Amino acid sequence: MPMALPGISVTGAQKLLQVQDKVLKRFPEVDRVFGKAGRAETATDPAPFSMMETVILLKPESEWPKLGRWYSSWAPEWLQKILRRIWPDHKSADELIYGRGGLDEAMQFPGVSNSWTMPIKARVDMLSTGIRTPVGIKIMGADLQKVQELGEHIEMVLKEVPGSKNVFAERTAGGYFIDFTLKRSELAAMG
Repeated sequence: MPMALPGISVTGAQKLLQVQDKVLKRFPEVDRVFGKAGRAETATDPAPFSMMETVILLKPESEWPKLGRWYSSWAPEWLQKILRRIWPDHKSADELIYGRGGLDEAMQFPGVSNSWTMPIKARVDMLSTGIRTPVGIKIMGADLQKVQELGEHIEMVLKEVPGSKNVFAERTAGGYFIDFTLKRSELAAMG
């Protein structure tokens, strides 16, 4: 679930999705990739336009590239079948995503943060919490700039917590806004 900063254009989102799909498709473990930006026309999709969802369908693990394990060079095939149950001779899903040269590393684009999860889990999390991840911290206050600064500081601190994988502070003060200063007396004269 790549998330761009607020204010991305339709063509910008389209180009970003196309590039991301090409990058993901280069991995030999990936079978198909499909991405969408924004929300579907349904009440069950609370996604803003800057949120993209990319569904990655993986090939069966038996078709993944083999890794040399400690038993690969000497064990007969019948023993390797047994040992593969304990020490698989391919990457784990975690290694595929977060390992060196993995999906997460390849999907680092300026202004985009990634959250790796299953599609139905992401939808349930968003509907039940209003946050696009399983764990979230909500910061509220009247000063949006201060809220954003605090969020960015918490993001920086949480990235160092062992076990945290995708930490992202939503940019509340960013985007394109227009401030109106209303001249009430002139508005009243106009009715």
